[in-house]
Amino acid sequence: MKRRAFDFQHVKSYTAGVSYRTIEIAWMPRNQTQWQMFTASRQEAARLWGDLVERHHRIRSADWRWPTKERWQKWAKRKYPGLHSQSVQQIIAEFCEAVQAIKRLRKQGQAHMRYPWRKPKYRDVIYTNQAARLKDGILTLPSGKSGKLRIRIPVELPGRLIEARLCFGRVLIVSEVDDKVQAVERTIGIDLGVNTLIAASDGEKAVLVSGRAAKSVIRLRNKLLASISAKQSRMAKGSRRWRCLQRRKAKILAKNRHRLNDIVHKATRQIANAFPNAKCYAGRPFNDASQGIRRQQAQQVSQACNAKIIWLLNYKTTGAIEVDEPYSSQTCPVCGRRSKQGRIYRCECGVVAPRDVVGATNILQIGVHGRLLPVSHLPRSITYLRPWRSSSGGHPASCSLRREAARL
Repeated sequence: MKRRAFDFQHVKSYTAGVSYRTIEIAWMPRNQTQWQMFTASRQEAARLWGDLVERHHRIRSADWRWPTKERWQKWAKRKYPGLHSQSVQQIIAEFCEAVQAIKRLRKQGQAHMRYPWRKPKYRDVIYTNQAARLKDGILTLPSGKSGKLRIRIPVELPGRLIEARLCFGRVLIVSEVDDKVQAVERTIGIDLGVNTLIAASDGEKAVLVSGRAAKSVIRLRNKLLASISAKQSRMAKGSRRWRCLQRRKAKILAKNRHRLNDIVHKATRQIANAFPNAKCYAGRPFNDASQGIRRQQAQQVSQACNAKIIWLLNYKTTGAIEVDEPYSSQTCPVCGRRSKQGRIYRCECGVVAPRDVVGATNILQIGVHGRLLPVSHLPRSITYLRPWRSSSGGHPASCSLRREAARL
């Protein structure tokens, strides 16, 4: 397998005044011993998850009450020797959170939502700072009888180690970061979309970042995965050729993830540079309006990077706050008339502007005033940007994915 260089992804989230940063490192086992420990720990984690899935199904079938997380942790004690005790507790906590989340959605009327039902063969292993150790640039991940994995970290963490997650092809490390209070210089509204990835406006100027590169990468990825799945359906599961296609699928997903990360990082950086030290109000993704759209549009919305964009804007600016955006792209910000429009919004009062600029302007009013209020004028200048620079006009990720498609 071709080894990739270390790749770092920095993301910060805010919880009760505490900031965290996630660092992503590309890593694969380098020898047979590491492969055995790596595989054994991920198989043990999958076995624990599968046991929880079975027991959850039995308890629901008998109409019994789901036990608490503490009771499950006591039940799992010493039953999974291939995992550290802290890893067992973290996997149980994730399963209980998933059950509670699905239960809330079903109570809200979404009866089609399913409880965890898959029993994977492999699963990511989670290590807390009570288990993982970082010393002299070496991250030690204990996994009970499976052994200890030692991974070299080529950068210094910005703060105290909080958590580590062992995945296939990468390791995610969460560390604390000291908060730096920044003075808010302006307030902007953010309208997220598909063709236009980000539309930002402060009332005087607007910046639109194209999302066609991300859309192209996602669509081509879906086509490649559909082609591989069609070929695998004609083969015996677990055969040599089936496993080869499965590796190809994992490689395509990894490449796609890094390409989307690159596009989203560059797009959010352009917004942060255009509006320095700005406070953002962003439309909440996956709102009620997205529940009744067509299947093709629903797929584009669900696979968009809206949540990740808000997450990145949260630390590249002075903060990003999610607000409801009902009819923000259909309401004229000057006269208040509501009507469905195309890419260009044309109102009877004479307003002519890109629909994304109208949406960003209305979201700014919702964030500042709590409701839609008329404005005297739309942004006087509109700037169109792309999250890449290429003389040929195409994103290099799309060209590389097309070469991948030609190999299939």
